[in-house]
Amino acid sequence: MRLLLTTLLLALPVASAASPTGTFTVQGHAAGTFGHLAMPERVPAGGAAWSPDGREVYTLDTTGELRRWQATTGASLGRQALAAPKEIGDAPTLSLRGMTGEFLNLEARGWRQTRAVRLGYTFSPRSEKTFRSDPCPTSSLSLQVCTQGAQVRARVEGQEIVRIEAGQTTRFPLPRGVKPVALALSDNGERLALLTITPKDTYGLHGTASLFLREAEAWRPVALGPLLLEGTSPSLTWVGNASAGYGLLMAVNAHDRQTGALRGGQFLGLYREDGSRVWDLSPQVGLRGAWPSPDGGAFVTLRQGSVPEVRRLADGGFLRGLGEAVTNAVPLRGQRALVALERGGGLGRVALLEGQDLRTVVALNVDALAVWREDRFASAQDNLVRLHDFRGRVLRQWNAAGNVGQLAFSPDGAVVSAQVWNPQNGQGQVQAWTAGGQPLKVPTGTLFPVSRVVLAEANDKNGPDHGYRERLLASSLAGKPLWKTEWRRGGFGLRLSGHGRWAALSSQAPDAQRDPVDMEFWRLNTATGQPGPVLRLKPTTTDPNSGWGLAALSTDGRLALLREGSGDGCGWALYGYALADLQTGKRLPTLKGLAGGFNRQGGCGLDLPYPIAAFAPDGRLMVRDGNTLTWWRR
Repeated sequence: MRLLLTTLLLALPVASAASPTGTFTVQGHAAGTFGHLAMPERVPAGGAAWSPDGREVYTLDTTGELRRWQATTGASLGRQALAAPKEIGDAPTLSLRGMTGEFLNLEARGWRQTRAVRLGYTFSPRSEKTFRSDPCPTSSLSLQVCTQGAQVRARVEGQEIVRIEAGQTTRFPLPRGVKPVALALSDNGERLALLTITPKDTYGLHGTASLFLREAEAWRPVALGPLLLEGTSPSLTWVGNASAGYGLLMAVNAHDRQTGALRGGQFLGLYREDGSRVWDLSPQVGLRGAWPSPDGGAFVTLRQGSVPEVRRLADGGFLRGLGEAVTNAVPLRGQRALVALERGGGLGRVALLEGQDLRTVVALNVDALAVWREDRFASAQDNLVRLHDFRGRVLRQWNAAGNVGQLAFSPDGAVVSAQVWNPQNGQGQVQAWTAGGQPLKVPTGTLFPVSRVVLAEANDKNGPDHGYRERLLASSLAGKPLWKTEWRRGGFGLRLSGHGRWAALSSQAPDAQRDPVDMEFWRLNTATGQPGPVLRLKPTTTDPNSGWGLAALSTDGRLALLREGSGDGCGWALYGYALADLQTGKRLPTLKGLAGGFNRQGGCGLDLPYPIAAFAPDGRLMVRDGNTLTWWRR
């Protein structure tokens, strides 16, 4: 794994409130940038393709980042940024459909007003030339597949399959009572397979899966077992050859029969030509998509929408990951960081970044990290919380009530708290333990993290705003009430200083009448509840869902990073950052690269990384933007 460390030496004006001091990039796609399965009405973007000789793999994520890898070693061979053609319209996405010669076959999708737009074209990564040609066009109205070079093609028309070869057209009926969701042609165009569902709902999206093979002018059904699939964007591919035997590689969205919810991964399976199953991988593994190599020896799939990985076709076994995805990072003194990375195959590591070296501390795939004085760190994977020393040894471990999203230490290291999500009941909560793993009782509504005091949010259910007012209640770790705030409409944003003496709060301005609203920021003493000066910020956009919020707070509780953003349950936007001095209640000048350098809009199928900011104990600000860490110093 090649790691790039570039130090930026810039002559910056003295008036600037922060200066960039360095960036660090891990080779790989950013976590989550291959999309997710929670939006079945959209065709997944991105994908993978093999070079014709099988020596290289190309991977494309939803940000338009195209990467090239050496297939046998996983070494990175380069990257390019692709953009959808302008004529594709709004909300553009790119899909990688294969490779012919030196050209990648791409499909762009977008919207012009309310009309869906599709455009197939080819692109040469080496010459960077683009041609508006599509040997096998797709359509929202019918399924169509082609052999390489499109010598043979097959498509669904009404209740028939139309097969075209050398100008000869053959038509034959579909199996009765099923809905076709995927077609597959063998390389020689002689074999045809059809994946269908028997609809179980009004919309015909969910149903029991069936596989049919076309033989001797008739369809032969293949039993897939009790598989309930989502009939959008499955893949079905013929693999093998006449001497080694043929098979079908399948990747489909699957539903949980008990809850009806879409699984986080797809069902992957390989079937012989006689219909017998060679192997399958459960949706719980978290894989998406299956792109076989030209020789039929391997295939590429995507781990949790983050890491491409190469697997053996013979048994589905993991071979290697293609790059790494940064899933968490905690800044340390001296422009260093503790970094969590996902590597593919369910593997990962926690590594210490020092200078140009990223040294593995412990080989674990973790979801959350927290550090105490560079003496101990805590990690969480699903619901398992571990306490480590900085050699990676596990000192103790315990279970949370659900999947852990965030971890934190109290300033004295005596308490570990976690933001926990229970996928079974869909509820979130905050839990806390002693450093020995003994659970601590915290009140309902406790906010993350638990520091010198316990802060909980209370709802004014009987108040004049019908429950839309909230207040903060502070208590000691022993449960003694300390102070409470006034009622505020719309609730609070919260960040705690590293030493726990200050809490930075944000809330809607009391006199705000309509969206987007002005926001107020101030800090208070966590021991007494005494507030400081108030900073009021107006929105810079007319987006009704936008507003300013807290992004990070320095260890001493004085310097705050604020962000202006938006979110409507599908799309989101980051409109900019600003620095503020909460001791004086004043906004500070902010360097352009920090103020607007991370702005973007994502969501709704465009899965861009969302920047995460944190202050190190020495005052440096670190912004984690996908696989890139950038440091700033005031």
